[in-house]
Amino acid sequence: MKRTLCFLMLSLAAVSLDAAEPSAELIQRIMKAADKDQDGKLTLEEYKPLDVQARHHGKEHFQAGDANQDGLIDAAEPVGTLRKQTWFAIISEGSESCFTRLDANGDGKLDSQEYRKISRMGHHSDQHFKGADTSKDGLLDLAEFTDHGEQRLKKVEGESNSRSAESGNLRSDNLACLSVELT
Repeated sequence: MKRTLCFLMLSLAAVSLDAAEPSAELIQRIMKAADKDQDGKLTLEEYKPLDVQARHHGKEHFQAGDANQDGLIDAAEPVGTLRKQTWFAIISEGSESCFTRLDANGDGKLDSQEYRKISRMGHHSDQHFKGADTSKDGLLDLAEFTDHGEQRLKKVEGESNSRSAESGNLRSDNLACLSVELT
């Protein structure tokens, strides 16, 4: 019995570690949305919409993510720089499982201290928490947390879809892509 229990615990630990790794599909979606010229690589200007802190730290984050220092971020490189983004951490793990893991007291809400465990915003965490708290009750429910995680990527995908529509290439399945892949 003890051996089985230990094996189960090790298996669960491995699953939870793997859950935080972004899927290849997520990376592909991010690249497709941000890559304006569809050359498979992001320039600094293409990267900036993905970075919540682009105004102050975008170039620094971009350079840190450019592992081969070629001045571009290709499909093998975005994870390193996107790990600095709260939205990326949330959707990489999955909004619901991430929320459940952070909800230390199990009340179905995250307070600012629970949110800080996932926030990548440093001293700006409280400001971002307040921005995500659309009900202004000082807590995040799962819907607010999920919206907070998806907001940045949806914005970039929307810009990408607008570019496609302008060129006559809008595919209707692109609009529902996020909810289908993350549920």
